[in-house]
Amino acid sequence: MSGTTWQHRLDSSHSEAEVLNVAREFLAQFEPVELRSLPEACRPPARLQAADEVSIYAFELVRHECTGALGLADMAHRLARFFSHASTRLAQISACDHVAGADARESA
Repeated sequence: MSGTTWQHRLDSSHSEAEVLNVAREFLAQFEPVELRSLPEACRPPARLQAADEVSIYAFELVRHECTGALGLADMAHRLARFFSHASTRLAQISACDHVAGADARESA
């Protein structure tokens, strides 16, 4: 993935499905043993299937990170940063979809 960052890939995503695919690929770079080493509440969902799972996971990571409950600072920061960005991107996509839907209803 030369020249393209994870954040750029998220920013380039135009649907929930695309964001979920990027998130799955991001998680795939970690060894299962690395993810299992996280506190249970901070482990990613077994399968990311819905946008709300991304937002819930981002919230849990940040919540635990802010309380200092994570001893694996580097990986925790990377996960929290990525999933916070993914959650923000999903909110942007949802807002655009909402505006597009409202515009379509108004023009009908």
